[in-house]
Amino acid sequence: MIFLTFRQNPSILNASPPPKLLSKYPLLKLTDLDHKLIRSLNRNARYSSADLARELGFSERTIRNRIQRLITEGILKPVAIVNPIAFGYTLVVDIFCELEVNRREEVIAALKRLPEVSYMAISTGDQDVSFQALFKNSADMHEFITQRVYTIPGIRRTRTVLVPQIVKDTYQWLPPEDGFTS
Repeated sequence: MIFLTFRQNPSILNASPPPKLLSKYPLLKLTDLDHKLIRSLNRNARYSSADLARELGFSERTIRNRIQRLITEGILKPVAIVNPIAFGYTLVVDIFCELEVNRREEVIAALKRLPEVSYMAISTGDQDVSFQALFKNSADMHEFITQRVYTIPGIRRTRTVLVPQIVKDTYQWLPPEDGFTS
């Protein structure tokens, strides 16, 4: 998924039906134009359709229609990305949890409701769930882990790793060159 915002044509954000889950559908054929659009929007999601049309040498209508198709097919997802630092959340930790098997869904639901959690995934190996949480300071982090996470029934053990610097975030991901089919 590529996260983007649109400066012009806000109606493009009202894409319906909801995007398909790509894992349930065959791999879509992407054209060279799709590839170029995805790369351009990943660099600067605020490009207008007119700017993209000029840069890529296509009509504005073609660009708008292609972006709409990429959104409808679930290839692009337009969202606003919040900068946690702007709100004072400068402390980031990754937390890995081992769960009681019979309480897995209950624990996952409880963790998802915690506003400090910015990312969560089901894991394999010796950890069942991993998540990232954001805090303003170490006291908030300590309270979160000891008074909120540890009190969730079904959590056996946790391991917390301080993340001093994020060098590449999930919204910066692009498929490799050979990941685009034509």
